[in-house]
Amino acid sequence: MVARIRRLFARLGNRGAYTIEFALLTPVFLTLITMTMEIAWQLAIGAGLDHGTRVAARWAATGQSAPSGLTNSQYVARVIAQSSGMPIVASNLTVTTEAFASIGSMTVSTPGLGTAGQIVRYRITYQSNALTPVGRGLVPNGLFRHSTSVVSRNEPYATQ
Repeated sequence: MVARIRRLFARLGNRGAYTIEFALLTPVFLTLITMTMEIAWQLAIGAGLDHGTRVAARWAATGQSAPSGLTNSQYVARVIAQSSGMPIVASNLTVTTEAFASIGSMTVSTPGLGTAGQIVRYRITYQSNALTPVGRGLVPNGLFRHSTSVVSRNEPYATQ
């Protein structure tokens, strides 16, 4: 194979060498560009998810209740999707919240957003579709799994 390529280059001289080099290197270059785009996109999704989770934790720490028709977890998912700055679909988010009485008791938890003064841990997972065909080939089913976790203390709001 190598000998055949050498003979081809010897016959063509400099005339066709650039064409052959371009034909051989273009797929490699395009694959690298596509992989870079996919990695950048997935990093942006992760950063948006982190930002949205911090915004949702700030909302929940004030003791507000979700609008009618939504549970607190559904509303937290909506806040994350809307404030992330990315096209995050709220239905692809999984929100798990655990409330603790204090930092020292982080082994005993109750589900939910907690009450005034409690510590709340938010665990968020998101299934993101791959942006490019190369990305779809890298992961099972073309889905990237992002996860983030935020711990915050609820404000000492008055319970209703």
